[in-house]
Amino acid sequence: MSSPTAPTGPGRRPESGAPGGARPRGTDTTPRTDDATPRTDSTPRTDTTPRTDTTPRTDATPRTAAARRGTWPVVAAVAAGMVMPVQARLNGELSHRLDDGIAAAAISFSGGLVLITLIAAFSPRLRAALRTLGGAARDRRLPRRYLLAGVLGGTFSLAQSTAALATGIAVFTVSVIAGQTLGGLTVDARGIGGGPRRRPGGRRLLGAAVILVAAVVSALPRLADTPAPATILLPALAAVAAGFLLGLQQSLNGAATAASGSPLAATWLNFLVGAVFLGAALGVKTLFQEGQGGAGLSGHALPTDWWVYLGGACGVLFIGASAFLVRRIGVLLLSMALIAGQLACSITLDFAVPAGSRAPSLLTVLGALLTFVAVWIASRRPRGATARSKGRP
Repeated sequence: MSSPTAPTGPGRRPESGAPGGARPRGTDTTPRTDDATPRTDSTPRTDTTPRTDTTPRTDATPRTAAARRGTWPVVAAVAAGMVMPVQARLNGELSHRLDDGIAAAAISFSGGLVLITLIAAFSPRLRAALRTLGGAARDRRLPRRYLLAGVLGGTFSLAQSTAALATGIAVFTVSVIAGQTLGGLTVDARGIGGGPRRRPGGRRLLGAAVILVAAVVSALPRLADTPAPATILLPALAAVAAGFLLGLQQSLNGAATAASGSPLAATWLNFLVGAVFLGAALGVKTLFQEGQGGAGLSGHALPTDWWVYLGGACGVLFIGASAFLVRRIGVLLLSMALIAGQLACSITLDFAVPAGSRAPSLLTVLGALLTFVAVWIASRRPRGATARSKGRP
């Protein structure tokens, strides 16, 4: 008779050593198999959702991505600004050898036009962008007056070759920076060129004020060499106007970039118009000098050193980068970042390859550092924007 506590059914083999075929509880394999399930089940160990939940980190991801989107254009603008002193050195050397600043500016623009045209010849995408730009102008999607942005760049080159001689480099630099700052504030506030309107908040105004102070501080060592104030007033105002027009040019180039889909298309148009404008200015100057009994064009032969003609290539980099970045950070912040890069590279060049007998002073270095402080102030996001990015009250 089977034990009532452990009946053996058909096909069930009693455990050895158990009286009457009964299976002791300690040797029953079914509980061990069931007990092993939680230990071998990967669900409890891999279900680490509460501990490794990425929700808090995904909240930070938009903030990090937004910060990167806001930082890299500023860094790129600073790098683009570093091209300007190199271009100024090259154009200055060419002007010195030709003894004609307008001729040097015209050659520089023409060289940039030749370079960007060669790029277009081997780039189907750029040629398509130029056709798109022409179509946008014909359809009035891009105002036709925006196509004359190159005249503004040419005007700035003329100011460099004329007003700077009357005011001195220090006053000219401060005046241009003041004009760029005023132009950036105006263009951003009114949305000129079709860009988004950016009201001059407290941070942007503070950054603009700091960069003006930085310009004055950096120029203080050279202000003693300037002529009498009465003699430089009108040329200084002309330099302010040139700086203002430079900011307007960047906005119009940004509109051409948006219409064509390529900053190189806007750059090509800018160099074409600028070269024609400067060529016409050179022709008028020549005719005027000949009418006054002068020699017209200078009798100096063109330099044979190839590197003095690289100013146009620097201009292609500078204008192309500005056209690409202006819609992303606005004219004011773009101008400030360009100024910071310009002053930093100028000091580096003065130490590495001095152009004169005077090395950069401590005030000049301090002014350059202040420009970076100004850019940092103007580029900081308000706290409200950070809170909104978190999605929390």
